[in-house]
Amino acid sequence: MSAKKKNTKKKKQSKTKVNIPPKAKSLKWYGLVVALLGFLLYANTLSHDYCLDDYSAIKDNYVVKKGIAGIPTLLKEHYRFGYWSSKGTLYRPLTLVMFATEWQLAPDKPFVGHLINVLFYAWTGWLLFQFLSLLFGDKYRWLPLVVSLIFIAHPVHTEVVANIKSRDEIMAFFLGLGALYYLIKYIDTNKISLLVLSISLYGLSLFSKESAITWLGIFPLTIWIFRKEQIKKAIYTLYFLIPTGLFLIIRSKVVGSSVEIDDVNILDNFFAQTSGVKYYGSALYMVFRYLKTLFLPTQLVSDLGFNQIPLTGFGNLGVLLIIALITGSILFIIKNWKSTQPNVAVYGMLFFAITFSIYSNLIVTIGSSYGERFLYIPSLGFALILGHILYWLAQKLNKPFELKFSNPIFLGLLLLLVGYSLKTIQRNKDWYDSATLYASDIPKSPNSAKLNYHHGLEVGKKGNDLKGQQQVTQYQKALSYFAKAVKINPKYSDAYALQGLYYFKLKDYDKAMAAYHFAIKNNANSPNAYNNMGIIYFQRGDIKNAEKVYKLALKYNPRFVDAYRNLGAVYGSTGRFAQAIEQFQKGLQYDPKNPTLLKYLKSAKRDLAKQN
Repeated sequence: MSAKKKNTKKKKQSKTKVNIPPKAKSLKWYGLVVALLGFLLYANTLSHDYCLDDYSAIKDNYVVKKGIAGIPTLLKEHYRFGYWSSKGTLYRPLTLVMFATEWQLAPDKPFVGHLINVLFYAWTGWLLFQFLSLLFGDKYRWLPLVVSLIFIAHPVHTEVVANIKSRDEIMAFFLGLGALYYLIKYIDTNKISLLVLSISLYGLSLFSKESAITWLGIFPLTIWIFRKEQIKKAIYTLYFLIPTGLFLIIRSKVVGSSVEIDDVNILDNFFAQTSGVKYYGSALYMVFRYLKTLFLPTQLVSDLGFNQIPLTGFGNLGVLLIIALITGSILFIIKNWKSTQPNVAVYGMLFFAITFSIYSNLIVTIGSSYGERFLYIPSLGFALILGHILYWLAQKLNKPFELKFSNPIFLGLLLLLVGYSLKTIQRNKDWYDSATLYASDIPKSPNSAKLNYHHGLEVGKKGNDLKGQQQVTQYQKALSYFAKAVKINPKYSDAYALQGLYYFKLKDYDKAMAAYHFAIKNNANSPNAYNNMGIIYFQRGDIKNAEKVYKLALKYNPRFVDAYRNLGAVYGSTGRFAQAIEQFQKGLQYDPKNPTLLKYLKSAKRDLAKQN
C-alpha cells in the first residue's frame, strides 16, 4: 500500500504544471511593440505644416535651402547662421545637415521632416527596450517593457516629435543611447570594436546638440550600478573625452567659448538678469514646474516666459517642495548607493539629475527658463523611477507582473498608457502649425509677452486673406495682442515694430511711425522697424530719409531681402538703375527664387539699357 501511494504521488507530481518565468531573450520582440506604439502615437503629425522654430531651422534658413551645396557652410557656422546675421551661441551641424539633405530630396515638404522625426522616435523606443533588456538581464523580467512603454507614451515628448526642428533632441538621445548600449555590450564581451562604435556614436550625439555632453556622467554611472563587478572597466569611459575635446575645440572656433549673461533675452529666460535669492528661487521653482509636468502632463504649453511666472524667492511653496524632494532623493541615494544589488530607482534619480542639470539654470544660465523639449532625455529617469515603483508594488502585493487584466499592476500601467496616449494624440493637433499652437497656448500662458507677440503675428496673418471690415477687425485684434505684449514688457522692440506694421496696414501712418520710433528707441538695431519706416517715407515722397533707413536696416541685417528690394526700388525711382540692379542681386543671394526681386531686376536692366 505504501509503495502504491508513493507511485500515485509521483504520477500526480508529473501532471502538475510548473510556471517557469521566461528568460529575457524571449521578450526581445516586445521592442517592436514599443516602436509601433511610438509611430502610431505621432502618425497624426505627418500631415502637419512647419511650426515654431521650423522656420528658422528649415523654411526660412537660406543655407539649409541650398540643399547639399549648403552643407560646407552648415559645418563651419553657428546654428542660426542661415536665418539671422547676429552672433550665434549654438553649434548643431548634424541636424542641419539632415535638414539640408531632406530639402535637396524634397524641397519645402514638411511631410518628409515629420516622417523622419516619427521614424527615429519609434526606433528610439525599440533601442531603449533593447538597452534596458541588456542592462537588467534576467533580474527584472518585465521592467524593460514597462519603462520603455512609459517613456514612449509620455505626452511631454509632443514638442520634440511634432516640431521638426527638435530633431536635435531626438538625435542627441538616439545616438547617446546607442553609445551607452554598445558601451555595456563592450563591458560584457571585451570586443574593442564595440567600444570604438560607442565612442563614435557619442561624438555624433554631441554634434547633434551640445547638451549631449551630460552622457559623460551617465556612462560611468551605468557601469557602477549595473556592472559593479566590472567597475575597473569604467576607466575606459575616459576615451569619451576624445570626441568631447574635439567637439569643444570646433565649437569654440565657431561660436566662442562661452555665452555672456547679457546676451540672454529676458523674454526667453525671465530670471536671467537677476541674481542671488531671486535667481535661485526662480530657478528652483521652474524645476518644480518641470517635475509637475512630468507627474501630471495635463496642461502642456510651449512658453512660460516673461512675465507669466513672476520672480520668486525661497518662501514659495513650490520652491520649498522641490527643496524637500531634492533632499529626500539625496538621502535615498546615499542610503542605497553601496547596495550590492542594482537599484533602478537610484539610477533613475541620478539619470534625471545628470541629464537635466544643464537645463536647470542652477549650474549655468541658459537661453530659456522653460521648454518641454528639455525634459525629453531626462524623462527616461522619470520612467525608470515609475517603472521601479510598479515593480516594487508587484512584489509587495505578491502579484508578479503579467500581461493579464486581472493583474492589478498591469491594469494600472494600461490605464496610465491609455491616458498618456490620448493626451499625446490630442496635443499633437495643437502643433499643426504656429497659428494653432499659439491659439491653443495663449489661454494657458496669457501673461507671456513673447506668446502674445507671436499669437498677434499669426492673428494678423489671417487678416491678409480677408477683405473690408473683416480684415480691419482681424488687424485690430492682432494689435490688441501686441499692445498686451508691450504692456507686459515696455521694452519689447519687436512688438512695437509689428504694432507699426499693422497700423500701417490700417492706413494710420502717424501711429505706425510712432510705433517704429518706440521700437528703435528700445533697440537701435531693429532692422524691421527701419525697413517699415522707409516704406512710409517712400510713400510720402521723402526719398532721402527712405534711403537712409533702408541702409540702416541692411546695416543691422545684411541678409534682409525686403530691405534690398526696397532700397533697390528707391535707386530705381531716382534713375540709379545700376545701383538698383546691385541691390536686387544681393537680395537674390539669400532668396534666389524671389519673384518680386526677379521682376524688379529684369525691369531695372531694361531701364538701364534704355538709359545708356
